[in-house]
Amino acid sequence: MSEQAAEGIWIAIGAYALIGAMIAALVLPFGLGRFDANAARAPWRVKLVLAPGMIALWPIVVRRLAGAKPAEDQR
Repeated sequence: MSEQAAEGIWIAIGAYALIGAMIAALVLPFGLGRFDANAARAPWRVKLVLAPGMIALWPIVVRRLAGAKPAEDQR
């Protein structure tokens, strides 16, 4: 693998993580109630535990915020 290809991969990973961090920064204080009412009332230390998962899975979080239902709810 060339150095340019490796650099491109790291830039893509960084961009993905940055987008995820921005989504999590908006969802944790303002949009968590759309997922779970109890999670919205949770203390900040609990919300910080949820942040890495939101960062990693931000496309799913965005789809859920847009109104898509999870597969288990579609039956």
